[in-house]
Amino acid sequence: MLIALVLPFWTIVGVSCSEKDEVGEFDNWGNRNQSFIDSIARVAQTNADGSWEVIKAFNLGDDASLYQDISNYFIYVKKLEKGAGTFSPMYVDSVRIHYIGRLIPTAQHPQGRTFGKSYSTNELNEATDVPSIFCVNQNLVVGISTALMHMHEGDRWQVYIPYYLGYGDKDYTKGAIPAYSALVYDLKLARIYRYKIDTDTAWH
Repeated sequence: MLIALVLPFWTIVGVSCSEKDEVGEFDNWGNRNQSFIDSIARVAQTNADGSWEVIKAFNLGDDASLYQDISNYFIYVKKLEKGAGTFSPMYVDSVRIHYIGRLIPTAQHPQGRTFGKSYSTNELNEATDVPSIFCVNQNLVVGISTALMHMHEGDRWQVYIPYYLGYGDKDYTKGAIPAYSALVYDLKLARIYRYKIDTDTAWH
């Protein structure tokens, strides 16, 4: 299942043909990441197959017209599975999510270097993998919080996050995520715990 889900990394959007010409994996990293997210933005805005959505970052106010031409203020979502949930988490709610996060594809890592995951392997097994628990407003980058507040339980999305809504212009976790990195997540919202209502957050 995951093989089909990660295809958007390198088949939906053409990554620069010069990848193999790069001396180092992270050479010209900022420009390459910007080109990647700009190309994703064009695909998402065109939405030829009806599966894409462009979502403005939750913390940028209500006047979306200010940001129409700036790809770094939006996340780009390819919807892979539709869940049965009927509501989305609020900013103060907690969630359990299955996820794998990667950098953009490179010659050394054609699927993108993995920097974090909740899976026990590189492929989600919902029968055995326990989803991680987070509060929407804590310990998550703006891009992930934005996505979660638009998802329903059971939704599985491929989420493309520009560096500005990710870890920004500084190296993160000792360079595991270099500065100016766009982030690509396979994200499934497994459960929502409403603030002060759903107090039992055990996975069962």
